[in-house]
Amino acid sequence: MPVSIVQDGTLCFSYEDSGALDGPYTTFVMVHGTGFHSGIFSPMIQFAAANRVRLILLNRRDYPGSTPFSDTELAELGSPDLETRAKALAQQGIDVGLFLAWLVREEKLPPVSTDRNGQQQGGIVLVAWSLAHTPLAGFLAHIDALPDDALRALEPCLRSYCIFDSPHGSFGLQTPSEYNPLVDSTYPMEQRVPRFYSWVSAYYTHSELARKTHDPALLDTTPPPYPPPPCAHPATLDVMAPASLEALSWPGPIQGSEALLHGMPLSLTFEQTRRMLFDEDLGSVLPRCKVILLWGENTLWEMEREAVGQVCRTLEIVEIPGANHFPHWDEPEAMIRFLNSVV
Repeated sequence: MPVSIVQDGTLCFSYEDSGALDGPYTTFVMVHGTGFHSGIFSPMIQFAAANRVRLILLNRRDYPGSTPFSDTELAELGSPDLETRAKALAQQGIDVGLFLAWLVREEKLPPVSTDRNGQQQGGIVLVAWSLAHTPLAGFLAHIDALPDDALRALEPCLRSYCIFDSPHGSFGLQTPSEYNPLVDSTYPMEQRVPRFYSWVSAYYTHSELARKTHDPALLDTTPPPYPPPPCAHPATLDVMAPASLEALSWPGPIQGSEALLHGMPLSLTFEQTRRMLFDEDLGSVLPRCKVILLWGENTLWEMEREAVGQVCRTLEIVEIPGANHFPHWDEPEAMIRFLNSVV
């Protein structure tokens, strides 16, 4: 995998690259959630070129090839001092912003342009799947912390930030249910992981009213039965080949840095949301960049509620028809086309 170097050689990100194309194309930087490295997006690669897309599959800190967190950094992410913790959280997004600027310069990515039909093409789109939004939100929430040269590199290229099926806590909002198989003490630990896999990747049927109103109280929060019964649309991870599941899984950070991100105080993640969407001064920095909330029609109940208030960036909320939490694995070609259609 290629490796980027930011911050004077002290911080590296590894990534997989589908490759440059001739002529204009759009670059999607896909960032994974908890417990899976960037290979979870790999089925999309074979469909990238035909859709004028370049895929950059980025590994976050503590995942293969990228710089692990130091003990000091982990202590700051979990500090009882909220100011220290907020600064450490913000830095995660700032670092990704530096990576994007490095990528634009290093790969000479095509800027945003308009085709003969008046449609946007080119540019770069950052996609944060699942928990990735918690560390990545600081990119726009603290866009003013990026150095001038990074902002100059991003200005002609940065097109959208897609928040892809991220949990309520990433936005600083209360979850509609506290249930999570990983912390269900009624089962021994060896039984919790397969139950979690079924739960997180199942296809749920939410009411039409819940989907229209984005009211968490109306969501289907019933855990799926386990073992799962035969059904027309089984959970993604229940039917994934065991060898693939093992190859894609990266459980090491779950009890370390990922636990700290999962447990981030809602006051801090809410403040990131406020700065990202509602701060007028920050909204004037790289103003072309819009925010897109993507959620699956059949995802688990952690889908996001609608933002309320006068936003300072273009904000769009888009449902992915028929999708659970893993459409990039179950329907990779459709997912690339969908992303192309909404950014």
